[in-house]
Amino acid sequence: MSREWTENQKRAIKARGHQCLISAAAGSGKTAVLTERVIRKLKSGVSIKNMLILTFTNNAAHEMKDRIRRAIKKACLEKMFV
Repeated sequence: MSREWTENQKRAIKARGHQCLISAAAGSGKTAVLTERVIRKLKSGVSIKNMLILTFTNNAAHEMKDRIRRAIKKACLEKMFV
């Protein structure tokens, strides 16, 4: 993604070696941050099968799934799932 991240968003995206809880107000960029984390992890060789990404509503889950799928296509990472 080509966007400007806040310092808190950058810390959440770059956090490694432990679980990460992203909690913020609606419209604050949580889904964008989580999508960026997934793409970076995929690029570093982590299998999507080793990731657990939770949301609190079905609508949020569908939105996140859609955004991650689009980001995977944009980053040309589809071959990892064949």
